[in-house]
Amino acid sequence: MVKGVRNTLVVWPRRNGKDLITLNIAIAKALQRVGLYLYIAPYFSQIRSIIWEGADNEGRRFLDYIPPQIIKQKYESRMTVELVNGSFLKFAGADNMDSMMGGNPVGIIRTEASLHKPEGWDYLRPIILQNKGWSLHNGTPRGLNHFYVLAKMAENNDDWFFQHLTCDDTGLPTKEDIQSERDSGMPESLIQQEYYTSFLASSDETFIPLELVHPATQTTIAPEDVKHMKRIMGVDVAFAANGDAAAIAKRQGRLLHPVQEYQGVDNMSFASIIDREARQFRPELIFIDAGRGEGVYSRLWQIDQHYQDIVVPIDFGGKSSDPLYANMTALMMGRLKDWFKQIPVPFIPLDEQLIKEITSPNIEYDGQENKIKMESKKHMKSRGIASPNKLDAVKLTFAEEEEDNILSEKEERMREILPHMQRLEAQRPYDEGYSPFGHDLDYREEESIW
Repeated sequence: MVKGVRNTLVVWPRRNGKDLITLNIAIAKALQRVGLYLYIAPYFSQIRSIIWEGADNEGRRFLDYIPPQIIKQKYESRMTVELVNGSFLKFAGADNMDSMMGGNPVGIIRTEASLHKPEGWDYLRPIILQNKGWSLHNGTPRGLNHFYVLAKMAENNDDWFFQHLTCDDTGLPTKEDIQSERDSGMPESLIQQEYYTSFLASSDETFIPLELVHPATQTTIAPEDVKHMKRIMGVDVAFAANGDAAAIAKRQGRLLHPVQEYQGVDNMSFASIIDREARQFRPELIFIDAGRGEGVYSRLWQIDQHYQDIVVPIDFGGKSSDPLYANMTALMMGRLKDWFKQIPVPFIPLDEQLIKEITSPNIEYDGQENKIKMESKKHMKSRGIASPNKLDAVKLTFAEEEEDNILSEKEERMREILPHMQRLEAQRPYDEGYSPFGHDLDYREEESIW
């Protein structure tokens, strides 16, 4: 631990003794200040097998690194060691935060922090701050997730010590060992992630690789930069009875707004949510998943006849207009991939779930038809990947050719007067018979622009 710094984050390669080093730090700190010290792994079973019952590369048990003369008692069921000075070392899993409730730690080690649930640190950090304690987070990258966000913050924060090492820095594993892993079939993307600690490592089979997405999380776009682009909404309708989440994506050219997710809403309620979001965003087009969306877009057509002009159902399994792709879902995924390649770079929110969903599906090739396909959700589920609801909503914003998303000169002129029309509309009392798309407005008679 660096003197004067209370929080530490280290990104180290696999097989470099992270747990052995951090355990010894915890032991030393527990002797310096009496208190409770938490050593937390992602899972309870993991901390028991690796630390409580585990051993290092030389076969020495981890707990044997605690000098016996400073141990007062071990509590097997609670995986806790009481030291003679009154300190406690407690080993716990982040999957069972209840086991840490009521504790008042003065020191925390989160090992393999990239695999933890992010809310665990949110719960513990106020306690550490109040106790003037310390935290240490170690891990190996797992894409642009919460650990990446925390690492970028630590790297640029004087109150944190940050260190990012690769196997080139530590010498472990050796070049020969890494080549042996490569020769035995270890994917290059995994080698880059585990040994070269790359946050951007992606499988060669990934449809949209992480390194392609990453620049879009680092850029900024001013609203005036995309004012000439159409506003498009993509709506993924969920099977609420199965606990699936619905999602709404809003995009204007190179700018993707935060994608909203809605858990456990029925079709009628979701249609009302879409109506509310549409009145605020004023899209030129709304693409809705036709698979489960019939009740939703039918309800929208009932709410206001204007929706009949701008709401378009999309069949994910439908025929692609581009012969390169096997169906609409592959076509939209291909267009999304091309969008990330744009110059200037587009923008997406730094949303861990969304980024994971975008970069998880694999690309497949239909040899008989000579067409590109996207990995099926059934196959993704077999790999432990949940339904990509946010991705589906974003993909739907690419149901139309990208070059068709530029507003005409007339449409741009119409959009310029929208703030004035919005002020007029805000002055009118809302009732069910009033439509914000009302045809009493002359400039909307010929063509409706929100």
